[in-house]
Amino acid sequence: MLIGLIGDVHANHSWLARSLDALHARGITTVIQVGDLGIGFSPTGGRAWHHVNDHLAELGMTMYVAPGNHDNYDQIDQLETVAVGWLEFRERILLAPRGHRSEHDGRTFVWLGGAGSVDRSYRLRLEGMRGARTLWWPQEAVTDADVEATIEGGHADVMISHDAPYPVPSIERSLTAKFDLHDVNDAHQSRLRFTQAVAAVRPSLLIHGHYHVPVNDTWHQPFADPEADTPVRVCGLARDGDDTHGVALLDTATLTVEYLNISG
Repeated sequence: MLIGLIGDVHANHSWLARSLDALHARGITTVIQVGDLGIGFSPTGGRAWHHVNDHLAELGMTMYVAPGNHDNYDQIDQLETVAVGWLEFRERILLAPRGHRSEHDGRTFVWLGGAGSVDRSYRLRLEGMRGARTLWWPQEAVTDADVEATIEGGHADVMISHDAPYPVPSIERSLTAKFDLHDVNDAHQSRLRFTQAVAAVRPSLLIHGHYHVPVNDTWHQPFADPEADTPVRVCGLARDGDDTHGVALLDTATLTVEYLNISG
């Protein structure tokens, strides 16, 4: 079975529509989106998401989401739970609570969204300039309770997340931007809690977003014996506008990920 994967969308609905069309052309009916979908990004977002839901229905698709750090958690916290524990943002757009478990083609999946924002101070300054519009939500960070909920079910074949464990060599090399040190430290603490969940679940494959770059790497337990430690394969999706690394296919038989070029 092939499952579609989509990176950070940031409410770029036109790019999302092209991504869905490209996946539909490959016969995909199940889509996983790795957070920063863009829930609550704009005052007109509600109408736009109705159109996305209609498009998914036309294509016979359902999109499952691990919310990121730039999604409106005030809205998410008000969503109703539907069958098998998903939160219904729209009929065809279902969000995974942290620690949620699902099964696809006989493979077990665990979901842990959220991540810390290194641009928190910048967003809070914008909030002050723009008045009542919220641009940062404290619920974004991964908590100890989220970790406990995630590890309760034990091992899973695949972890779907927004953040990635620490350290992943290619991710650490990509982190060059300068942000407020307090924000960076807080975001790193959320990432370390997330890493605790990865260490306990030990998925064979972890699929994430957040860093806006393609990632094909491995994570090893820190200080573990490299000859005895089984690494976690880490695959990262890029963001909206990246037509070569923002969309991919997951083969559930082999747990391999192939990036899909949607530029044509």
